[in-house]
Amino acid sequence: MEFYLLMHHPNKLKLKYMKRLSIIAFLFIITLSASAQPIVSNSNPLIKKIEVTGSAEREIIPDEIYLKVALKEYKDGSKIVHMDKLESQIVKAVKEVGIKAEDLQVDNIYGYNWDYRKNKADEFLATKSFIIKMSDVKMINNLVEKLDPEGINSMNIDRLSHSNIEKYRMELKLKALQAAKDKAKFMLEGIGEELGQALEINEIEQSYATPMYRSVSNVAMEAAPNYQSDLDVKTIKIKSEVKAVFEIK
Repeated sequence: MEFYLLMHHPNKLKLKYMKRLSIIAFLFIITLSASAQPIVSNSNPLIKKIEVTGSAEREIIPDEIYLKVALKEYKDGSKIVHMDKLESQIVKAVKEVGIKAEDLQVDNIYGYNWDYRKNKADEFLATKSFIIKMSDVKMINNLVEKLDPEGINSMNIDRLSHSNIEKYRMELKLKALQAAKDKAKFMLEGIGEELGQALEINEIEQSYATPMYRSVSNVAMEAAPNYQSDLDVKTIKIKSEVKAVFEIK
């Protein structure tokens, strides 16, 4: 047919091809226009939101003091005071000051040669460290008085804690979250907006430095300048911080 038109009616054939090109061009324009339109999804509407942080902290008087005591064998003249004697001594002392037997635990055992130039087995001196849990730091004095001072290699407070510390930490998490909510509400009210529901809550990890013993705090020193005790203990400071995202209504 197209060959016949080409031979006898070339103008009609040309007109036929022009119509086809017009249709193709029209369809291309429609497709391009459709692809250029922004896609709006009713299932995921734009949400206005505000992100804030909240924190809360608390100081606690410790009721769990972990004392580390290292005992060492030593030479008394030509004799060696062995570890079994020193250990039985500390077990007895712990009982006498009112500390439970299960609150005395072995921490580490090691040894050394008191003189590197001598290699005899009976000159090898052992050291053994213990962790003693007590409720009052003032029990340390009573304990030390019952130990052989020559057999004590070192002594220090290993850490401080509280029997309800986890409970206090959970309470602080809630207070930190409430602080974040109050902050967001306050900020939005300042610009005439209203706080909506919580969209996301994340806890910010905290690192806690365990305080060591001190002579007396600054506050206590101002209140009682004549206080001379060297067994006052720092309070434990615990802190919780959260990051929260709230909807803006």
